This record gives sequence, structure tokens and C-alpha cells, in this order.
Amino acid sequence: MKRFHEFRGEQLAYQDKGKGSTIVLIHGFLANGDLWKAFSSRLAKNYRLIIPDLPGHGDSKAIGYVHSMELMAEAIHSLLKELKIRKALFVGHSLGAYVALAFAEKSPDYVKGLLLINSTAKGDSLVRKRSRNQLIQLVKENRDKAIELLLPTFFKAKKRKTHFHIKAYSKMAQRCDLQSIVATVEGMKRRKEREIVLKFAPFPFAYFAGKEDEILVYKVLKAESQLSEKGSFAMVEEAGHILPIEYPEYTFKAIKLFAKELSLKSY
Repeated sequence: MKRFHEFRGEQLAYQDKGKGSTIVLIHGFLANGDLWKAFSSRLAKNYRLIIPDLPGHGDSKAIGYVHSMELMAEAIHSLLKELKIRKALFVGHSLGAYVALAFAEKSPDYVKGLLLINSTAKGDSLVRKRSRNQLIQLVKENRDKAIELLLPTFFKAKKRKTHFHIKAYSKMAQRCDLQSIVATVEGMKRRKEREIVLKFAPFPFAYFAGKEDEILVYKVLKAESQLSEKGSFAMVEEAGHILPIEYPEYTFKAIKLFAKELSLKSY
């Protein structure tokens, strides 16, 4: 069941499930808390899960015209403060990991560990920024067409269940209005490079990648995981950019394993 937290005059939707040490699950671009639906109930048997819908996604309204990583991290910080949660494992998928990194930069004492799924600590390259601008233009011209063209790039083209996965993700994406999509793309385009956050992180971090990811090169992510002795890396051979949907069982096990390595107490 969704709950709501007021942040900057708007309602931030979230789920609060289970008991025990806290894990914050932060979804990616165009998704919402349903991204974790395949295994969140099982994970909640051992841990307390805080699952927000980021601003402009799911049941959370947009906040202004640029959803910076800092703004979204502030929203999560505000939520955790209200819930009196002082320490958690943060798990972020793609955009969600950008937000988690922004959170960790400002409030490292809250972070027990950080798991980055299909994500990077690097900022956008010039080529990537141009691509973001093209997407913004396309969204303004025809939101539905933009979503239709974008989603196939998230999944491995030859994977047998690609059509099913695109349909599932599209259902979440359709809940994002034009303003929300543009504001989030602008925020991703302008985000800071945060490799230094991991290089000097006082907490363990791990990367979980797909070898067939068309958006992020796994070799680059593996190199990032080596920024510090606290980093680690794991990969699924036949996966694209949306591991929680393509390989939910592997994702579930990766989160549980990382939590166990952090010695998080289960309920």
C-alpha cells in the first residue's frame, strides 16, 4: 500500500514494507516502485524496505522543471528523517543509483552500503548530453512516440521475453507526464560526476551489471568498481539495462548477498 510524504508542497509516494534493517530501493528513469515488485515481498520477510516513487514518477508529482539528482536525494532524505531512519543499505537502478550517489555525497553517515544496478558514477559525455537533448525534443513533440522508441534500447534485443519486458516497463512509463520526463532528463544531463564519492566512500559499494547493456559498457562499470578496495562487481552475461525486470531472481539474490556481506541484521 502506498503512503505519502509531503516534500516541497508535493506528495512523495512510497512503500514501507517489512521489519529489520532498512534497505532503500530506488527505481530508474520512467519506472516507479513497481520495478521491484517481482521480489520485494520476499525481501521484506527479512528487511524493512523503503520504496519511493521518485518525483514525477508513479504516484509522485513533478517538482519544478528540473529534477536534479540533489533534489531527488533531498526528497529521500526528508522521507527517511520523517521515518526516523538513520542508516540503510541503498540500492539504486540506473537513475536511482545517480540519486543514491547524490545522497551519499551529502549524507554519507546514513549509508550502510550502496548497490548500483545498471548505473555509473560518471557524468554524461558530450555525446550523451546531445542524445538527452534529442530525447527532450522528441518527448515535447510526441511523448508516446518517444517512449516507444526509447524502451527497446533498455533490453537485450535477442532476448526471448523482450516484448513482455517492454510492455511491463511501458505500463510504468505511461504514468510519467511530459513535464516529469523532461525535468528528469534535464536532471540526468546536468548531473555531476561522482566517482570521487566512491573513491573515498566510508561504506562498501558494489556494481551489478548486464553484459549486453546497450547504454552502459560493463567494462567501464567494472573499472569503476575498482576505484576503492571497498568496491566489488558482478555481472549477468545475457542481460541488458533493466536487470530487476529481465533477471529478477538474480537481482534479488544480489541484493540479499550484498546485505548479508554488510552483516545487516534480518528480522
